[in-house]
Amino acid sequence: PPSLSLHPSQGVSLGDTVTLRCHLPQLAARVRLCQEERFISCMYKHQVQNTAEFSFVSTSKEHAGTYRCQYQVSEEWGAWQKTDPVELVVTDSDLPPPAVSLRQEGCVEMGTNVTLCVETRTNVTIQCRNKDKGTSFLLHKDGCSAPVQRQDPDGAGTASFTLLAVTLADSGTY
Repeated sequence: PPSLSLHPSQGVSLGDTVTLRCHLPQLAARVRLCQEERFISCMYKHQVQNTAEFSFVSTSKEHAGTYRCQYQVSEEWGAWQKTDPVELVVTDSDLPPPAVSLRQEGCVEMGTNVTLCVETRTNVTIQCRNKDKGTSFLLHKDGCSAPVQRQDPDGAGTASFTLLAVTLADSGTY
């Protein structure tokens, strides 16, 4: 199967350039990159060797989302081979940091981080609040590049991330 990677690999800020690179196991007649939330939002490349690159020169909020790269070996109608999905995170440094709280006995540091140190096998909920509309929350754990969970806020601007039956591996700063 093909694979898809982001360059830079972490999230990008509004206005930055990002390249989505589709790595192919064989020559392709057609390659397309589609944003899953907007299937009609696809970009195409034709007669590709082993890599197809798609770049957004000045990222906007609309570029954020889940992408898949697909390819066809022949120009004739046939099956599209798909990559696993890749999440493009676009951050806006003008947004105020969210308020973070922990719903469980444990350790809490001041600021926008929560340090988790609770008894094992209990459930823990980390809540994030922000009044800005049109934003999503990504829960990150220090030392991990990919978000642990993603969530859109409720009507009050709150997202609740629940970690079920926590273990020692879940301890850390979120």
